[in-house]
Amino acid sequence: MVKFQYKEKKPFKLDLVPMINIVFLLLIFFMLTATTPTKEGRKVELPKARTGEKSNKHYLTVTIDKKGTLQLEGNAVTLDALPGQLEKIIGEQKSTVISIHADKIIEFELFGQVIELAKQAGAEDFILATEQAMP
Repeated sequence: MVKFQYKEKKPFKLDLVPMINIVFLLLIFFMLTATTPTKEGRKVELPKARTGEKSNKHYLTVTIDKKGTLQLEGNAVTLDALPGQLEKIIGEQKSTVISIHADKIIEFELFGQVIELAKQAGAEDFILATEQAMP
């Protein structure tokens, strides 16, 4: 008669270390992506309008804050450098609409200068961003 050697079975043990590693990596990933800055840039207090329309289309955004500093798509830009930057972007995109997010207390002269520089760079269509006025 043949005798088989009997081996003792080890108790089942679930190894949680790989799962914990993945959870920590996901946690780090979500923490980093949640804290990345948006392209909104600085907060501006927009003028109020009752006839404004909400749009989800993507426009080329020029932001003018209370101090008169400019941002193009969230990146700081000077008034002198604005036409060059706009020419690059407008040259790459065929139909570019520029959305101007200007604080309501800026001087109208600065607003006019931005539009004039954008026209020189080749822009044709403009939108003034506003807030919905309460009736």
